[in-house]
Amino acid sequence: ESISRETYGVLIYQEQVMQAAQILAGYTLGGADLLRRAMGKKKPEEMAKQRASFVEGASRVNRIPPAQANPIFDILEKFAGYGFNKSHAAAYALVAYQTAFLKANYPVEFFCAMMTNDMADTDKLAEYIAEARTLDIPILPPDVNASHVTFAPETLATGGTAIRFGLAAIKGVGEIAVESILLARGKAGRFSSLPDLCERVDTRAVNRKMLEALVRCGACDSLGGTRAGLFGAIDRCLARGQEAAQDRQRGQSSLFGLLEQNQPAAPVVSADAPEWPPAERLAAEKELLGFYVTGHPLDPYRTLLEVYGLTDTSRLATLPNRSMTRLGGILSAVQQGFSKKSGKPYALLTLEDLHGSVQLLCLNEAYENYRDLFTAGRTVFVVGEINAGEERPKIFPQEILPLEDVPRKLTRQVHLRMQTQSVTPQQLRAVRDLVAAHRGSCPLFLCFQRPDGGVAFVEANDRYHVAPSVQFQVEVETLLGASAYYAKADPTLPERPRRRWEQAASDNNGNS
Repeated sequence: ESISRETYGVLIYQEQVMQAAQILAGYTLGGADLLRRAMGKKKPEEMAKQRASFVEGASRVNRIPPAQANPIFDILEKFAGYGFNKSHAAAYALVAYQTAFLKANYPVEFFCAMMTNDMADTDKLAEYIAEARTLDIPILPPDVNASHVTFAPETLATGGTAIRFGLAAIKGVGEIAVESILLARGKAGRFSSLPDLCERVDTRAVNRKMLEALVRCGACDSLGGTRAGLFGAIDRCLARGQEAAQDRQRGQSSLFGLLEQNQPAAPVVSADAPEWPPAERLAAEKELLGFYVTGHPLDPYRTLLEVYGLTDTSRLATLPNRSMTRLGGILSAVQQGFSKKSGKPYALLTLEDLHGSVQLLCLNEAYENYRDLFTAGRTVFVVGEINAGEERPKIFPQEILPLEDVPRKLTRQVHLRMQTQSVTPQQLRAVRDLVAAHRGSCPLFLCFQRPDGGVAFVEANDRYHVAPSVQFQVEVETLLGASAYYAKADPTLPERPRRRWEQAASDNNGNS
């Protein structure tokens, strides 16, 4: 009681372990410190010696029998895995309390500070952004007309507060260049176009590589035109900006300056240049910012993931260890190598969905069967076993499918919903022709919904079985309206693989 009264009966500090050894087993202060060190190093042979000394001392000093002394030593040993000295633990507790208070009461400012602190680590930024979004804090993209050097709060027109992405957090953009942009913006206001920006900033600091990064991530969207058009005009804009800088240094204007004041300048950026494909635009945002701004590559698959997935990355930690599950996403990273122990190849994949990411460890049969799918940017669907025994859950895949193949593989039934008050013979013929164009082996049901809420199901003949697909869903909803297509997913999962993941993990010891 004298040892743990101030910590409510719980051992918190390393000093308490030393005191317990002194009082219970007669250790000297130096001997107690040796015990503390031994527990920290966790050497089995040293711990066996210390246990024997503790049990003997407890019996000699306080007549505590071995049946009681050993469990006490177990408590002390367990504590050593997480305990710190009092000055260290108390200081961290104070910082933890302060940061918890700030996060609870000033969440926008708190996240701005956290993101600024780790703005060179795009993986960390992605984690903070995902968490901020769960708290309904908007994340505004970088903008040369609105952003600061670091992350900063910004008041919205609606009255709320959002986090504006800092320009220096963009990969390939340095703080000196950002300071040049902010200085020019502070002197003469917003930039009206890319040529205007290049003429007003110091082009020795704001170079071509940095402008490319700004354009590709969307930080120049407020300057007008498409990103592809802006990107193609960078060289011309920089050349014009350098000429203007040289003229300013010489203290002169263009030879035809007076005439040019009354003549509209020839456009440098094409207003009708075609935009990059969405996938290319999103990939650039992810590469340079660590998150997607204008969308997500999985947006077209949202319904598919909800229908066929049994979980997502945000809920994996709540599932039982060694349970089977299935989820889909995009492979954001692929690492391949050979096990040091067995010499067999393996792949460590990072699967990212709309909520976060998880690592997939592919060994043996999983590696051989699905290695053709191990490509960054590939959308896949995974059936596998959860290893929740680590700090972050990991999945050992049993099956990996291209995401577009999931409806065909996992659909039990397809329902086509129609309203009885609006269905016509012509519409039914169109449905029949559409079904015939997607013939397959999945049972089809026509679901007739009445105005009073009643529903009648009609099972179609075997010759009208269909092949479920994303394209089939799009064509059905184009014909019958939104939510007319419903896929009933197979709820069953395969049995756990015979080869235990513990054995698989030992084969890959040190490589994951």
